[in-house]
Amino acid sequence: MLSAIMRRGRAPADNSDVLAMFRLQYSGERATQPLADDASLTKEQKWQLLFDRNWQSLAPSSQTKWLVYLRKWQQKWIDDHPEQPEGYLVFPSSKVSAFLSHILADCTASSSKDPHGAVKSARKALRHLRACQAGIPDDGAKFPSQPYIAGVTSRAKTATAEARQCEEADPSCSASTLSNEEYASLLDAAMRFPDKQVGLCVAAMVSCGLAAGFRSDDLQDTRYFMELICSVPAEPLPMQILALASNAGKANQDAQMTYAALANHRQPHLDCLAYLAQLMLYQINVSKLPLLALIYQNNMSWRSYRMFFRDPSMATSKQTYYDLSTMLMKVAATMPDTLVKTKVMHLMRCSGTVSLAAAACSMDVLRVWGRWARSEGVVGKSYLPKSPLSALPATGVLAGFGNDFMTNHAFGRGTVAVPVEWIDSLVPHARVILQAVRLRNRTRTGKADFSGQHCVESTLYLAETFWQSSPFMLQRYGLGWWALQLPTVCFIVGSSSFRQFEQQVMNAELEWNARPLSPQMSEAFDKISKQVCSLSKQIAHLQLSVNGMMQPVHSQTAANLSMPTASSSNTQARAATSPRIELEAQVGLSSGLSSVHEAVDEWFTGLHGFPAPPLLCEQAIQRGQRLSKKASDNLSRRRHLPLRIQALATDRCWPLKKALAVYELVMQRHSLSLAELRDAVRLSSPVRHPDAKGGKPAQSQHVNRSPGLPLISISQFAAWVQQATDDIASMSISW
Repeated sequence: MLSAIMRRGRAPADNSDVLAMFRLQYSGERATQPLADDASLTKEQKWQLLFDRNWQSLAPSSQTKWLVYLRKWQQKWIDDHPEQPEGYLVFPSSKVSAFLSHILADCTASSSKDPHGAVKSARKALRHLRACQAGIPDDGAKFPSQPYIAGVTSRAKTATAEARQCEEADPSCSASTLSNEEYASLLDAAMRFPDKQVGLCVAAMVSCGLAAGFRSDDLQDTRYFMELICSVPAEPLPMQILALASNAGKANQDAQMTYAALANHRQPHLDCLAYLAQLMLYQINVSKLPLLALIYQNNMSWRSYRMFFRDPSMATSKQTYYDLSTMLMKVAATMPDTLVKTKVMHLMRCSGTVSLAAAACSMDVLRVWGRWARSEGVVGKSYLPKSPLSALPATGVLAGFGNDFMTNHAFGRGTVAVPVEWIDSLVPHARVILQAVRLRNRTRTGKADFSGQHCVESTLYLAETFWQSSPFMLQRYGLGWWALQLPTVCFIVGSSSFRQFEQQVMNAELEWNARPLSPQMSEAFDKISKQVCSLSKQIAHLQLSVNGMMQPVHSQTAANLSMPTASSSNTQARAATSPRIELEAQVGLSSGLSSVHEAVDEWFTGLHGFPAPPLLCEQAIQRGQRLSKKASDNLSRRRHLPLRIQALATDRCWPLKKALAVYELVMQRHSLSLAELRDAVRLSSPVRHPDAKGGKPAQSQHVNRSPGLPLISISQFAAWVQQATDDIASMSISW
């Protein structure tokens, strides 16, 4: 079960009794001078300035969280001293220490995973309360550093470390992140959840939160401010960016309009826009959210509708942490495998950050994507957050296209046109509303509502995305797919035109996933490869020429005496070592590969300016060089997959890219990484030395996988390859 750091309580609607504690004044021993009127400000004005700074200026989420601890402080004093209920002064420090120890004991008893976080929040709440209470003596040390308080904080840190190392917590490095398998399993559990509003909300919340790096307070107030941007000229398909706008959140205290970018994922079952489309269309068609009608009526109340809510009656209110975390934990409890994490609502942001770091994104991109760039001054605080394209490299990586997304943006379902009448059946009159809003904005006949125009445009695009992903939803969830309860969807899905559309989408997805590069890029790549090979030969020829010219003046005399000179020794050393250093660097090869066609291109033509590995080996032999064991093993691991694909193409008289599509299909169907696919092909290779000693027979070995993932036997992998081969052979696609 997904574990929360701490269950957050709800404060009563009337907090006047708690806020009254800010007006208390200490008059005991060592009391300081109370606030007094002067020529500039009255004592009431002085107190109001303190109150504004220490309470009114806080973010609503901070006020809500700290009110819980202030009320506990109030209740604790009443329980311990019922005869003196007015003693809510945050003094002396021993009194504060006793209260923090009480909070720590409660967290330990409730098996909280973060007692230190609770103690720290309580301490911050009391510090702000103390700043407004006049007359309290100054103890010299800062409030958190006072001995009694620092002692409780130290014990809380120890308790947190012990709680996170207990048997119930995940001891691995993924305790606060989702793996790809966990992410897909959580989305499946959400789509199958009986309460469709909750399930679809969690699926969209998790996928969008991971792609955009949303915090909990971002998700609590995410509204239907959407804007579609179609100006990213990626190849071979343009990248459609959907921007979610917000003027709230912990990192946006100035209430500026900031944007987060979302894009279609390469894999259909991980596409955040597909899940966002499911949620929006459910809310419009089933929950009857009057979003489009209000935009048409020029009624600005549509802007108050949130995307993520537990019940339609709460759609116009900001959600609480408890509202969203409860939905997420309910869905996680239905997963086949128990999911135990140290994070709940921060899980998506942590997962996205780790995914970007693993893809070698720069720290600059990470800071802009996660909205950590405020420390960079005006640029990071005001300019970059206002453009959803500021963190475009992060958007491309999290959409599954890697760092080279500008030249590798291809997914088949995006190339298949959706009939206009299908889109209109999901959002009736949306095109009429769009024309009316555009006309109103252009002629200024009413109050301009460009946000409403962008929202309707985005709604039409999400409806198109809905249909493009529908074959995969049917394949994955069958009759349990919620959209089949809509009569229009049920009628279209049962038609012959949809069966043709479904086949087109499936074929296009297989074709585009197997396509190495666009024709223009292939031609340019071949030209670059030839230039690199020619340049390598020229460099080798120049090295031999330079080595021959660097003989010493008396080399002939030294040769007659059979005594090498110092210069000739240095020359021989350079001739023997520099090519090897060059080869060792080149055989490092491109370690960031993620697809089968990249692995094939790397072996036969080379990648990123490096010659093909067989050419490197041939050059080494010609120069009398021997590669290190590490480089030799590297070459050995990489050769099996491209050679197996080449053998399959030869045996069946197929084009190379058709044989390549077989292994792309296996990789996609069974969620294998490229390293796992290479390992499986290597272990199942029929070319094994008959006298090889040690190890297990090939058919009894298993593919090396990450801890926690199910093992894959070689016989199981062979069955997958055979099934994929049969499927590709039966497809009527011009390869």
